[in-house]
Amino acid sequence: MTRTSRARRFSGLVAAAAAVGMLLTACSSSDDAGSETTTGTDGNFAPASVQLSWLKNSQFVGEYVAVEDGLYTAAGFEDVTLTAGGSSATSAEAAVAGGQALVGLSSPLITAPAIQSGAEVKIIGATYQRNPFALVSAADAPIAGPDDLSGKTIAVSDSNTLVWNAFLAANDLDSADVSTVPLSDTSMLTTGQVDGYIGYTTSGAAALTQAGFEATEFLLADEGLPIVGEVLVAAQKDIDERPEELKAFLLATVQGWQGALANPERATSLTVDTFGKDQEYDRDAMALAIERQAELVVTEDTMENGLLTITDELQQGTIDSLAYAGIDITADELFDLSLLDEVLSENPDLK
Repeated sequence: MTRTSRARRFSGLVAAAAAVGMLLTACSSSDDAGSETTTGTDGNFAPASVQLSWLKNSQFVGEYVAVEDGLYTAAGFEDVTLTAGGSSATSAEAAVAGGQALVGLSSPLITAPAIQSGAEVKIIGATYQRNPFALVSAADAPIAGPDDLSGKTIAVSDSNTLVWNAFLAANDLDSADVSTVPLSDTSMLTTGQVDGYIGYTTSGAAALTQAGFEATEFLLADEGLPIVGEVLVAAQKDIDERPEELKAFLLATVQGWQGALANPERATSLTVDTFGKDQEYDRDAMALAIERQAELVVTEDTMENGLLTITDELQQGTIDSLAYAGIDITADELFDLSLLDEVLSENPDLK
């Protein structure tokens, strides 16, 4: 995903929250499609849909492997369909609340405001243990952390202003200390127009360096914004009434991500040649994104507790990060990891 396209996912989050919440509330009260049929003709789970957060790119390689290797069918589903997201696609929250999807991929920056506006949904796991936002700068004039920002000019897209302001607040930086200008593209850095820009580690410094411009970066997650990303969202009704289906989905998804992480070359091929073929991705760029992404998915905590898990500390870090963005919500309102805990307890070999 390019910096610009990925940024579109976060545009208008707070402004749209009320409208999204009303839609979700209406769906959850009037549309029971999410719980009408839970088993197929052979006694297994009926076909299920997964609403992705964006176009089919490197972010979903674990789900690709789970589909391609029949892990979802082995877990009991007749079929699992991955539905691409995009700027005009149904949000994960609306899809799961309205019964269009069993699970959706989203961000706490989207899910939390939706919950506050009436959506009866919860985060049941997280692919990214560290969010991908990064401050990218030139290697010969590096910005190593918040202490280096005073007097610098940083380019930020309009859709990332929420995250940027939260980062400044988390680090007690006044907006007057840093000059913030609109971001058009990465050439603003390579031509010396700015000292840095807010981008994404999957297409940030490593990608610029690969293209011939030596760059460096630091993750905002390491400097005051420890918020999870690519979260798995489910309707509260399905958590209550369809726990075995959700557990089966989580089991196969963990297995899929294990496979993708173990074989990044295959993950790249599945993205470029199969699931994202219509996007005509550059193979080298996608391989680099998958390499960088692994550092967001695998941490010491997931190595100990299992993929998709979110420690109590990271849950609180997410809540605190959202508060810096002006979104006040509790961990109990946002997360329900009970089903994932059961899956990992019942399948200790997954850890």
